[in-house]
Amino acid sequence: MIPPGGVGAELGVQHGHFSRVLMDIAAPRRLYLVDLWFLFGAEWYWEEGRRRPTVEALKGVLDEFEQELVAGRAVLQIGDDLTFLGDLEDGHLDWAYIDSSHDYDHTWRELELLAQKVERGGVIAGDDWTEDPDHRHGGVARAVREFIADGDHELIYADSTDLQWAITRRPQRPRHRNP
Repeated sequence: MIPPGGVGAELGVQHGHFSRVLMDIAAPRRLYLVDLWFLFGAEWYWEEGRRRPTVEALKGVLDEFEQELVAGRAVLQIGDDLTFLGDLEDGHLDWAYIDSSHDYDHTWRELELLAQKVERGGVIAGDDWTEDPDHRHGGVARAVREFIADGDHELIYADSTDLQWAITRRPQRPRHRNP
Protein backbone atom coordinates (compact mmCIF):
# COMPACT_ATOMS: atom_id res chain seq x y z
CA MET A 1 0.00 0.00 0.00
CA ILE A 2 3.01 2.26 0.35
CA PRO A 3 3.76 3.87 -3.01
CA PRO A 4 7.26 3.00 -4.30
CA GLY A 5 9.89 5.59 -5.08
CA GLY A 6 8.54 8.40 -2.95
CA VAL A 7 9.67 10.20 0.17
CA GLY A 8 8.76 8.45 3.40
CA ALA A 9 9.30 8.57 7.12
CA GLU A 10 9.43 5.85 9.72
CA LEU A 11 8.49 7.22 13.13
CA GLY A 12 9.94 4.85 15.70
CA VAL A 13 12.86 2.92 14.25
CA GLN A 14 14.40 1.22 17.30
CA HIS A 15 16.71 -1.49 15.87
CA GLY A 16 15.82 -0.71 12.23
CA HIS A 17 14.51 -4.17 11.33
CA PHE A 18 11.34 -2.85 9.68
CA SER A 19 13.30 0.08 8.23
CA ARG A 20 15.12 -2.40 6.02
CA VAL A 21 11.79 -3.82 4.83
CA LEU A 22 10.55 -0.30 4.02
CA MET A 23 13.78 0.55 2.20
CA ASP A 24 13.84 -2.65 0.16
CA ILE A 25 10.13 -2.91 -0.73
CA ALA A 26 9.08 0.74 -1.03
CA ALA A 27 12.45 1.77 -2.52
CA PRO A 28 12.00 5.40 -1.47
CA ARG A 29 14.02 8.23 -2.94
CA ARG A 30 14.46 9.32 0.66
CA LEU A 31 13.54 7.64 3.96
CA TYR A 32 13.63 9.61 7.19
CA LEU A 33 14.49 7.33 10.12
CA VAL A 34 13.14 9.07 13.23
CA ASP A 35 13.64 7.89 16.82
CA LEU A 36 14.69 9.21 20.21
CA TRP A 37 17.30 6.46 20.62
CA PHE A 38 19.63 7.50 23.46
CA LEU A 39 17.73 10.74 24.14
CA PHE A 40 15.04 8.52 25.64
CA GLY A 41 17.49 6.92 28.04
CA ALA A 42 20.15 4.23 28.14
CA GLU A 43 17.71 1.34 27.68
CA TRP A 44 14.23 0.59 26.40
CA TYR A 45 12.45 -0.63 29.51
CA TRP A 46 9.96 -2.74 27.51
CA GLU A 47 12.66 -4.77 25.76
CA GLU A 48 12.56 -7.70 28.19
CA GLY A 49 14.97 -10.46 27.22
CA ARG A 50 16.10 -8.60 24.10
CA ARG A 51 18.79 -6.10 23.21
CA ARG A 52 17.84 -3.15 25.36
CA PRO A 53 20.64 -0.57 25.05
CA THR A 54 19.53 2.34 22.89
CA VAL A 55 23.04 3.29 21.77
CA GLU A 56 23.61 -0.28 20.58
CA ALA A 57 20.40 -0.05 18.55
CA LEU A 58 21.49 3.25 16.99
CA LYS A 59 24.90 1.80 16.11
CA GLY A 60 23.14 -1.11 14.42
CA VAL A 61 21.01 1.27 12.34
CA LEU A 62 24.10 3.25 11.33
CA ASP A 63 25.84 0.05 10.24
CA GLU A 64 22.79 -1.36 8.44
CA PHE A 65 22.06 1.86 6.52
CA GLU A 66 25.60 3.14 5.98
CA GLN A 67 25.35 3.11 2.18
CA GLU A 68 21.89 4.71 2.13
CA LEU A 69 22.93 7.37 4.66
CA VAL A 70 26.03 8.29 2.65
CA ALA A 71 23.99 8.41 -0.58
CA GLY A 72 21.28 10.55 1.05
CA ARG A 73 18.55 7.95 0.49
CA ALA A 74 18.25 7.59 4.28
CA VAL A 75 18.27 10.52 6.68
CA LEU A 76 18.74 9.92 10.40
CA GLN A 77 16.68 12.10 12.74
CA ILE A 78 17.56 11.64 16.41
CA GLY A 79 14.82 13.31 18.39
CA ASP A 80 11.11 13.62 18.97
CA ASP A 81 8.98 12.71 15.96
CA LEU A 82 6.45 15.46 16.70
CA THR A 83 9.21 18.09 16.52
CA PHE A 84 10.54 16.52 13.32
CA LEU A 85 7.07 16.55 11.73
CA GLY A 86 6.41 20.12 12.88
CA ASP A 87 9.55 21.26 11.08
CA LEU A 88 8.72 19.49 7.79
CA GLU A 89 7.20 21.36 4.88
CA ASP A 90 3.53 20.53 4.28
CA GLY A 91 3.06 17.85 1.62
CA HIS A 92 6.73 16.81 1.82
CA LEU A 93 6.01 13.11 2.42
CA ASP A 94 4.39 10.55 0.13
CA TRP A 95 3.92 8.20 3.07
CA ALA A 96 4.71 7.65 6.72
CA TYR A 97 4.89 4.60 8.94
CA ILE A 98 4.15 4.99 12.67
CA ASP A 99 5.69 2.60 15.20
CA SER A 100 6.51 4.98 18.03
CA SER A 101 4.86 5.31 21.43
CA HIS A 102 1.60 3.40 20.78
CA ASP A 103 0.00 5.92 23.13
CA TYR A 104 -3.41 7.33 22.17
CA ASP A 105 -2.51 11.01 22.64
CA HIS A 106 0.85 10.74 20.91
CA THR A 107 -0.62 8.77 17.99
CA TRP A 108 -3.39 11.36 17.63
CA ARG A 109 -0.83 14.21 17.48
CA GLU A 110 1.22 12.26 14.91
CA LEU A 111 -1.88 11.78 12.75
CA GLU A 112 -2.80 15.48 12.98
CA LEU A 113 0.66 16.50 11.81
CA LEU A 114 0.90 13.79 9.16
CA ALA A 115 -2.42 14.93 7.68
CA GLN A 116 -0.53 18.09 6.66
CA LYS A 117 2.83 16.53 5.88
CA VAL A 118 1.68 13.58 3.71
CA GLU A 119 0.36 14.67 0.35
CA ARG A 120 -3.25 13.94 -0.58
CA GLY A 121 -3.50 10.37 -1.85
CA GLY A 122 -0.45 9.36 0.18
CA VAL A 123 -0.51 6.70 2.87
CA ILE A 124 -0.16 6.87 6.63
CA ALA A 125 0.40 3.37 7.99
CA GLY A 126 1.57 1.80 11.18
CA ASP A 127 2.09 -1.10 13.52
CA ASP A 128 0.38 -2.54 16.59
CA TRP A 129 -3.26 -2.43 15.52
CA THR A 130 -5.43 -4.13 18.11
CA GLU A 131 -9.15 -3.85 18.66
CA ASP A 132 -8.71 -4.63 22.38
CA PRO A 133 -8.99 -1.27 24.18
CA ASP A 134 -7.36 -2.76 27.28
CA HIS A 135 -4.25 -3.90 25.39
CA ARG A 136 -1.16 -1.76 26.03
CA HIS A 137 -1.26 -0.70 22.34
CA GLY A 138 -5.03 -0.22 22.25
CA GLY A 139 -4.61 3.53 21.88
CA VAL A 140 -3.37 3.15 18.30
CA ALA A 141 -6.62 1.78 16.85
CA ARG A 142 -8.69 4.17 18.96
CA ALA A 143 -6.71 7.20 17.74
CA VAL A 144 -6.87 6.08 14.09
CA ARG A 145 -10.63 5.36 14.23
CA GLU A 146 -11.39 8.71 15.87
CA PHE A 147 -9.07 10.53 13.47
CA ILE A 148 -10.78 9.16 10.35
CA ALA A 149 -14.25 9.89 11.76
CA ASP A 150 -14.17 13.40 10.26
CA GLY A 151 -14.36 11.79 6.81
CA ASP A 152 -11.26 13.37 5.26
CA HIS A 153 -9.27 10.12 5.64
CA GLU A 154 -10.34 6.53 5.19
CA LEU A 155 -9.11 3.27 6.63
CA ILE A 156 -7.78 1.13 3.79
CA TYR A 157 -6.31 -1.68 5.87
CA ALA A 158 -6.44 -2.89 9.47
CA ASP A 159 -5.65 -6.35 10.74
CA SER A 160 -5.31 -7.49 14.34
CA THR A 161 -3.44 -10.61 13.18
CA ASP A 162 -0.48 -8.94 11.45
CA LEU A 163 -1.06 -5.78 13.55
CA GLN A 164 -0.74 -3.48 10.53
CA TRP A 165 -3.02 -0.61 9.49
CA ALA A 166 -3.13 2.07 6.79
CA ILE A 167 -5.19 5.15 6.00
CA THR A 168 -5.24 7.54 3.08
CA ARG A 169 -6.66 10.99 2.54
CA ARG A 170 -9.73 10.98 0.36
CA PRO A 171 -9.35 12.77 -2.98
CA GLN A 172 -10.85 16.23 -3.15
CA ARG A 173 -14.27 16.18 -4.64
CA PRO A 174 -14.76 18.51 -7.58
CA ARG A 175 -16.99 21.45 -6.84
CA HIS A 176 -19.95 21.92 -9.08
CA ARG A 177 -20.98 25.37 -10.08
CA ASN A 178 -24.59 26.26 -10.37
CA PRO A 179 -25.50 27.39 -13.89
